[in-house]
Amino acid sequence: MSNLNKIILIGRLTADPAARSTPQGTALTTFTLAVDRAMRPDGTRGETDFIDISTFGRVAEVAAKYTNKGKQVLVEGRIQVRTFNDAGGVKKWATEVVASNVVFLGGVAKADTKEMPPQIALEPESLEAPAEAELSAEPVPAQEDIPF
Repeated sequence: MSNLNKIILIGRLTADPAARSTPQGTALTTFTLAVDRAMRPDGTRGETDFIDISTFGRVAEVAAKYTNKGKQVLVEGRIQVRTFNDAGGVKKWATEVVASNVVFLGGVAKADTKEMPPQIALEPESLEAPAEAELSAEPVPAQEDIPF
């Protein structure tokens, strides 16, 4: 049996995404997603988790262009845990979701002024992080080329 590392989340961006490039030139966009837990039995909202998301390649470019604070998105990807030493030499752990797919959902915040892209979900050919391998994405087909 093979291992499986897949996660699907729906939440809202807590701030505008941060776009930059890796040293190899791959687009990298990061943001934090606020994900509500299940409703309590009395009907009130449960706790909220704040989850760091990283996107690469074409997915990163689209996320940077079409998302902003308050936008509701569905994120599909894998959990990645990294270790590093801080400035004081103390070992730290960072857990994030490396997104392979970001889908823009309805219910946008009032401050949202970015228009929706014609193709809203992109998936890269590789799910490896750029430190391991460069990500690339298939070109987005034109709307009229989609068979359904």
